[in-house]
Amino acid sequence: MSFIQDRDDIEFIRETSDKALDQMSEYNVVPTPMNYHVWYTHSAGSDLSLSSTINSLIGKTTRFSSEICENLYQRFFSGEMTQSALEEAGQSIQKELVKIAQTLKESGDSTSEYSSSLTGHMDNLENIEAGSEISAILYQILADTRRMQEKSQKMEADLKASSQEIQKLQSSLAAVRQENMTDMLTNIGNRKCFENELDHAFKECEANQTGMSLLIGDVDHFKKFNDTWGHQVGDQVLKAVAHVMKLRIGEKGTPARFGGEEFCVVLPDVEIAEAVELADAIRESVSQRSMKRKSTGERIGKITVSFGVAEYRAGDRKSDIIARADEALYLAKKSGRNLVKAEIDLEQKIAKTA
Repeated sequence: MSFIQDRDDIEFIRETSDKALDQMSEYNVVPTPMNYHVWYTHSAGSDLSLSSTINSLIGKTTRFSSEICENLYQRFFSGEMTQSALEEAGQSIQKELVKIAQTLKESGDSTSEYSSSLTGHMDNLENIEAGSEISAILYQILADTRRMQEKSQKMEADLKASSQEIQKLQSSLAAVRQENMTDMLTNIGNRKCFENELDHAFKECEANQTGMSLLIGDVDHFKKFNDTWGHQVGDQVLKAVAHVMKLRIGEKGTPARFGGEEFCVVLPDVEIAEAVELADAIRESVSQRSMKRKSTGERIGKITVSFGVAEYRAGDRKSDIIARADEALYLAKKSGRNLVKAEIDLEQKIAKTA
């Protein structure tokens, strides 16, 4: 950031921006704010480590997928903890400014009342000669009081303006933080979002003895599909699956793309039977969608997903519930795909083989 500020030159900024956009177009990078941030910084030469990484990738690929772009941003620019801390600091500062402004307003009101009262007393001092010492002193007190009142009002206005600026900063930080928690391709949560949701759900379970369920889903035969139809159509499929998940889950949880073709959903206060029903509804909706190549309208075949479902158990670590859901997903794949399997199915399978 300081690199660009040191060159406070509009022409430099324009040239760097044009260069960044040209490179993004050349390597098929979607021009999102996060991607632009990455490529502008690279074009400006202000982060040698970032530029070295991008140049290395350019030697290996002609297309920067959404996953590569997201990894670049998360590696070099995420700073989520800093943003969260800034948001909290901003809230604290704003509260203090409001308190100070209110105190000054009350002080200003009192000063105004005092000034009015003093003016009234001056009117009653008609018998005192205009040039007398007492009259001069009282007029000076009145003048000083009015100056104090004006300063108080100005400070109050300045504090209100500062409070508004902090509000704007908080809104901007919240927007950036939300962007950092969003998968750029599918517009649902990303891996960090999932980890945050799972962490929060675990804390609730441990503190309040509540429950939760976890879904882990995977697009069936996605690698083969990608190799056959290409990455752009593959991206189209991932977007479609994410859209269905978002619609079906609603307010019950936050769907997230864990990575590649794998999706996760944390479902607070949802029992495993209901979680299985939700997963099956998603699976059914995806399998019924008619997928076409956007550029030609050509049908690209049936898309299916498989799900594994697990629920929280007292004493669980986060890795435990993830492992059980993952094992259930593996069982769904092994059993023929386009299926939903829960951890109880794992137990039944073990019992049969025992």
